[in-house]
Amino acid sequence: MTATQPLLQIRGLRTHFSTESGVAKAVDGLDLDVRPGEVLGLVGESGSGKSVTALSILRLIPDPPGHIAAGEIWFQGRDLLTLSWRDIRRIRGKEISMIFQEPMTSLNPVFTIGRQVMEMILTHEPATSRDQARSRSIQILTEVGIPDPATRMDQYPHELSGGMRQRVMIAIALVLNPSLLIADEPTTALDVTIQAQILDLMLELKARRAGGAILLITHNLAVVAETCDRVAVMYGGKIQEVAPVRDLYRNPLHPYTRGLLASLPRVDGERATRLTTIPGSVPDIHNMPTGCKFSTRCAERFEPCDSIEPPLVEVAPDHLVRCHLHEAPPGTPAHQPASAHDV
Repeated sequence: MTATQPLLQIRGLRTHFSTESGVAKAVDGLDLDVRPGEVLGLVGESGSGKSVTALSILRLIPDPPGHIAAGEIWFQGRDLLTLSWRDIRRIRGKEISMIFQEPMTSLNPVFTIGRQVMEMILTHEPATSRDQARSRSIQILTEVGIPDPATRMDQYPHELSGGMRQRVMIAIALVLNPSLLIADEPTTALDVTIQAQILDLMLELKARRAGGAILLITHNLAVVAETCDRVAVMYGGKIQEVAPVRDLYRNPLHPYTRGLLASLPRVDGERATRLTTIPGSVPDIHNMPTGCKFSTRCAERFEPCDSIEPPLVEVAPDHLVRCHLHEAPPGTPAHQPASAHDV
């Protein structure tokens, strides 16, 4: 894999769940690239498929009721969906790590902090002695800003604050220096001061790994603006727009993206105004629209929107959008992602 090729390349990913109401297509034909050295933000409302995408990458979808129905996930020349369970376990934590949403439920309450950090080392590097693993664990806890880490090693999750538990989750995810860090809402339920510290910490540690990348999943557009290089907007299980962060904020092309940005509260101006909202709600996942997934809420929809789903087209350098308003003119081929087999 050359430096210009994506570190992670997802093509046509479909992750479905079997329910009493029918098949829920949580991710329904997703294409996404994560490039070496970048921070890619993945944003969208709850229910858009962001967390399911993250779990699919590491094949952590509970089966049943869920399963990956189709697609390819290429990482460093390997399709993760074709690997054996033994091989995918070797990748989890060592080459691709994940920070889960809620550290209180992700950390095991009956094991000490030290045991949970050491477990990551001893599982992937069995030749390491327990003393060496403990020393490395203390070192990574120090790096993530845990005070008195030697003492914290013998404490349990409930004895730490929310911010400290989140730092422990980051320590576990980074102790083996992975190439890709997936951070799923890493600052949820934390106050803004701790949020800033956690994000700064993630960026600092990423910078130490040449070519290391972060996939940051969040609904916080302010966080995206401060930390990301590119941003992908997800809705209805698909990417609706992807662009460099400055381009997307200055010139959002998809009506859904414009709606998200318009709904941000503003503190400038001479008088207070009501927040702009996106009308309606996310469609029932069992009964998504036939055409554009956003058509039921879009004020700009026209004839083809309800019946034909638009392709993802490149309308400017590195700026892609899935919308009939920006569809390629007749005779111009729609954007087709590079073949994952070229990785």
